[in-house]
Amino acid sequence: MFITEKLKTFSWVNVGNPDHEDFEKLQNEYKIDEDTISDILDPDEQPRLEIEDDYKVIIVRFPIINRESDTLWHTEPLSIIYSANRVITVCRKRCDLLDRIKKSEKTSREEFILNIIYYIAESYLRMLKELNKRVVASKHVLLERIRKKELMDLLEVENSYTLYMAGIRGNVAVLDKLEKVRGFVKTDDAQELAEDARIELAQATEVVTSYSKMLKSIKETFESVINMDSNTNINRLTMWNIILVVPTVIVGYYGMNVDLPFAEHQDVATAIFIFIMVLLLGFALFGLIRRRIV
Repeated sequence: MFITEKLKTFSWVNVGNPDHEDFEKLQNEYKIDEDTISDILDPDEQPRLEIEDDYKVIIVRFPIINRESDTLWHTEPLSIIYSANRVITVCRKRCDLLDRIKKSEKTSREEFILNIIYYIAESYLRMLKELNKRVVASKHVLLERIRKKELMDLLEVENSYTLYMAGIRGNVAVLDKLEKVRGFVKTDDAQELAEDARIELAQATEVVTSYSKMLKSIKETFESVINMDSNTNINRLTMWNIILVVPTVIVGYYGMNVDLPFAEHQDVATAIFIFIMVLLLGFALFGLIRRRIV
């Protein structure tokens, strides 16, 4: 879907959720070569800056909730193709953050592109806050009862942190290269925008790092709790097996076809051996309880 907006110094062509006809139009009407279109189609394309003969290609990654991927909180590539008087943005999914950019922030190609990077950095911070809320909610549930669902949620969040970190670092590298492009950051406003975008990306990097450490600590804590509970249950089962061996051995011995004491006095023998078994069981239980094993 093509949306064209004519601005003061350039035209903006936004291509969202493109189909085959849209890519043909990019190739035939806007003279975008086939290799560039192939890169745009790749969902795993990493952030980079590429300079062609007639245009430059910037690829950045922005956070998105993608229900089609294994990880719900995912990142998608956004391709920015700009020439002398035109900026083309192409995204496989709908990129809502482009709608947030005000008309006053599209005074020039350079400022418009820097604003895109700035809003992407902001969206990372916003998504990270939502992910942290999810971690806190899972933590509260796990404190009451350890369940598989919450542990899998924490694993998904950990995967999202990894994807976010890769996307943020790639965007920082792209911003570094843009600042080195001759004439790109040429005005005071552009320099200020580049600095603001860099600050937001640095904050996002710090937040991902701190949240990842916190999540790792939470996972290690609950893994230790699970291991301790497993060891405690195994110890209890082992001790109960040892306790139950005592009456089994005694009853098994009296089941043999041999001469036994008090055989001629069955009632007395039964009472004596029951008393002995209870005494031994009581002594074993006392020792285990004293050591807090059962």
